[in-house]
Amino acid sequence: MQILGVSAFDKTPIEELLTEIKDNQNVKEQYNLFNVDFNASVVFFNIQSNYKVLSMKIVTFKGGLGNQIFQYAFYLYLKRQVKSKIYGYYNKNWLNGHNGLEIQNIFEIKLPKSSLFSNLIAFFIRLLNFFTKRNYFISSDQTVKMESIYFDGWWQDKKYYQGLGNWLTFRDFQLDEQNSCILEEITNSDSISVHIRRGDYLEDHFAQKYGNICTISYYNEAIKLMKNNFSNPKFFIFSDDIEWAKNNLCVENRIYVSINTDRKSFLDMYLMSRCKANIMANSTFSYWGAFLNKNSIMVVYPKKWYNSKYLAPNIFNDNWIGI
Repeated sequence: MQILGVSAFDKTPIEELLTEIKDNQNVKEQYNLFNVDFNASVVFFNIQSNYKVLSMKIVTFKGGLGNQIFQYAFYLYLKRQVKSKIYGYYNKNWLNGHNGLEIQNIFEIKLPKSSLFSNLIAFFIRLLNFFTKRNYFISSDQTVKMESIYFDGWWQDKKYYQGLGNWLTFRDFQLDEQNSCILEEITNSDSISVHIRRGDYLEDHFAQKYGNICTISYYNEAIKLMKNNFSNPKFFIFSDDIEWAKNNLCVENRIYVSINTDRKSFLDMYLMSRCKANIMANSTFSYWGAFLNKNSIMVVYPKKWYNSKYLAPNIFNDNWIGI
């Protein structure tokens, strides 16, 4: 069977890849875990219009709110690059670490639709590449190919949204009394947000990658910079570990913000975006709080983002200050 457009995929037709794995017992067992009949899926793939499959694009959404924003920005970028129909892939297992898929409830945006067909294509491509290790039809952070079908990455690079203008705005929502009071104080002072993320960063698998980067020394230096640039700074400390902040940060004229949890946690991002200046953590949530700030005079961020060989992502504005 000749596959349309196979030259874009090293001339390896879908049929050849199916033949390679169709007798693999591990593949069959994996399908059984998801109650999918393998033979039926093979037939399904062979009878579908090849053009329909090869011309579609699927973007994965995963992680918490900060990561979902990066993925939405990449989706907008992809829309500008291709004329193909673009679908979203929303695997609940990849979205349940925080508050699930929430970006569309918080911002004035329109996510790509998903369908049974696009979900099956995404599932099959993932399964196929898991066993063949060939990365056919897939683009990731390391390699972006417009001819790919399935795009699975974190997309933390400002080239995907730089110059877009007002592409991300908060929905209108009613603040409760406590948050209204905090916003009033932010508006009427030289307000500096300080974001401290601990929580999941203390868990072993996150601590190895993100832990011990935004140290007490980092925050003290950032606070000193703010004091040198504002005559009467007022610090609004946002954290999932307020007790740690109280015990470790020596700062006068401060307000601790810890009332927004679970489904209300996005309000911390909103309040940070209304401050006069921002001190970030190495967190995508923290980043968007600063990026969405239209009034910010000064932003401080940690130059080191990961405990690994990887460099910090290319997301910071040129006028921000790295420590």
